Amino acid sequence: MPAVSELFQALIAVAGQSAVAEIRLESLEDTERLARWFALRLPRLRPVRALLLRGPLGSGKTTFACRLAQSLPGGESAETGSPSFTLCNRYPTTPAMLHGDLYRCPDSPPEELTEALRDADILTVLEWAEFLPGADLPEEFLDILFTPCETARLLTVNAVGRDAKELTRELCRYWPGTGGKEQKAWLL
Repeated sequence: MPAVSELFQALIAVAGQSAVAEIRLESLEDTERLARWFALRLPRLRPVRALLLRGPLGSGKTTFACRLAQSLPGGESAETGSPSFTLCNRYPTTPAMLHGDLYRCPDSPPEELTEALRDADILTVLEWAEFLPGADLPEEFLDILFTPCETARLLTVNAVGRDAKELTRELCRYWPGTGGKEQKAWLL
């Protein structure tokens, strides 16, 4: 599995350009709220066109990606689902979204996926991103690690690139407590 270490090596190589935040999601509603938040901001941030999702099976990657697609303009009626068997799902959203999954092809990502990562008009949301070769990483992206906890999900967001870093700072300003629940987001 050399691709796993390639992603981490790439993240370390750009550490000076990155920002890291941690977010606690207490419920499905929190996941939906986070997806809506991204859906409102990503269309205006052209350089940030990749969300690289990592985490164990059942950690919430697919749920987040599907809710994001449904929250983007044009996604209200999109039939979303896991790309585990299709490898790539395209959604008729603005911007166009490609939802990919590298679990079944850790050694070679589909050409459709690598092309989408290079296309500034496509938002690429990739599950099992740890299998993406470092050479295919875009200049700007968010690496999001989903970690299931006993009663919540902890998301670690590593922003790579100037605009991704600013987006992460904005997320930290937005996310603190709502509805009496203690929500947490902070830059590390």
